[in-house]
Amino acid sequence: MKKFIAQSEASKKILNIAQMSSSLPVNVLIIGEVGVGKKLLAQNILPDATYFEAKVLEETFINDKFNIDEYKELIILNIDNVLNKKEFLTYLNGLKIVATSNRNLTDVESQFAIKIDIPPLSKRVEDLEELKKIYLHEANNIYNTNIDINDVELDLSLNGNTLRKSIYKTVSMRALSDEDMMESLEYFISKKFDEDKDYRDLLKYFEIALLNAAKIKYKSQLKMATKLNLNRITLRKKLEQYFKETSSTTQGI
Repeated sequence: MKKFIAQSEASKKILNIAQMSSSLPVNVLIIGEVGVGKKLLAQNILPDATYFEAKVLEETFINDKFNIDEYKELIILNIDNVLNKKEFLTYLNGLKIVATSNRNLTDVESQFAIKIDIPPLSKRVEDLEELKKIYLHEANNIYNTNIDINDVELDLSLNGNTLRKSIYKTVSMRALSDEDMMESLEYFISKKFDEDKDYRDLLKYFEIALLNAAKIKYKSQLKMATKLNLNRITLRKKLEQYFKETSSTTQGI
């Protein structure tokens, strides 16, 4: 099982509270944005507990398919997605509950003796640095590469979820051979055929990628036209078609 990263002072305090609460007969509510490690922290508190998505568990209650006698403790993920939380928690009377939520739950807050609020990764610098090292090491090992973290455009919009994805995406793309790229394109095109895409529809995917890469690398339409061996009028029409650009929006024309 993966562990909750606790390098920052805030996370160390959170982990101490979590470890203390693991031995107490009380319910715990863990609050935080998507990807901050709520599930990992919950599993740290109840390492042997079964976990359920709250909406899925709610449906088992409705359909009378949940046998509470099978459990002594439960981890409930995303309890904020449940419509009637008070009724939902009534079903679980007698069990030790660790629940996660993306937001505060004022309507049932009193039913949790301990509340833990995990800050986003952007406010846990030491944790972020540790996760960057872990994910980059994993990705480099998988793809047999040696990409530096400074070459990765990091995405923290969903905290650890998008951080990991952005690192893996960069490393995997850098590791692609020409053959790998062709196979990827063939797979992509075959899926688009299922959407009844024709030649013109498919051509735009290649042209947009080509022109966007050229825009980033060469900056001006003059250099782009020269490197792509394209007529400047043709290039300008393509940029207007795909990017709504006119000659006045690109430097060095």
